[in-house]
Amino acid sequence: MKKYIFTTENLPENIIVKELFGMVQTTGIVEISKKGFIRGLIEGKKNEYQKVINAFVNNCPNEANAILGVQISTSSQQFNNGTFIYVTYIGTPAIIEEKP
Repeated sequence: MKKYIFTTENLPENIIVKELFGMVQTTGIVEISKKGFIRGLIEGKKNEYQKVINAFVNNCPNEANAILGVQISTSSQQFNNGTFIYVTYIGTPAIIEEKP
């Protein structure tokens, strides 16, 4: 099922909220440092940001078709094996529909 993600405080005028669920939160790690040639070959081209977003959406109840009030927080950390961003998504799953 397609899920809409709203970061705004106000929904479009033609949308109504039918049901709200409990808040969900997902934190994922994204490497932002350059990977070595061998590691790059082994891991291939992957979109780590998209994996975090997908995990966030999959954390919601299946019947929810939207996530409202989404907020994003980031923090970075440097280690011996690279530099990483910790990305946290927080939002409220909901069932929405268009006004008749």
